[in-house]
Amino acid sequence: MLQMRPHFIYNTMMSIYYLCKQDADKAQQVTLDFTTYLRKNFTAIAGEDLVPFKDELEHTRAYLAVEQAQHEDMLYVDYDTPHLSFSIPPLTLQPLVENAVKHSLDPNGDPLRIYVRTRQTDAGSEITVENNGVDYQPCDDNEPHIALSNIRQRLEMMCKGEMTITPREGGGTIVKVMIPCT
Repeated sequence: MLQMRPHFIYNTMMSIYYLCKQDADKAQQVTLDFTTYLRKNFTAIAGEDLVPFKDELEHTRAYLAVEQAQHEDMLYVDYDTPHLSFSIPPLTLQPLVENAVKHSLDPNGDPLRIYVRTRQTDAGSEITVENNGVDYQPCDDNEPHIALSNIRQRLEMMCKGEMTITPREGGGTIVKVMIPCT
């Protein structure tokens, strides 16, 4: 919870404020999405068990809907998630897409496209988060990727899962999470 960005909360509230006069229906939807996002964050922090992937996906969709309302025509998301019947540590998928938005969305550049995919393999359940933004830069000791380190540790401890991060051909980043069969 301490990693929730205060600017994200402030910007969301201001977006809702201005939308109230411009587009009341959209303001209601953003408020609902933001409420879902906050509820899922608070629930995830309180829990210590794995959560159904579909719950984490709902959390992620709510977060991205709020970001899309704030960055119209600059953020596009594609979901290809036919495989939903598995569990993951809470706050796994949502922080991965938040990281992509935070580090790759350039209001003066090309639109950011994020792809969220799942599939079942012989080894287990695979989640892929891909974006066309800035290439991933491995951290150095002066600037660690705390959120990514936390996700990696929770995956290993809670379900023996693993995460890989690779550059995407043509620019951007691909993050793969593998949850082994239990």
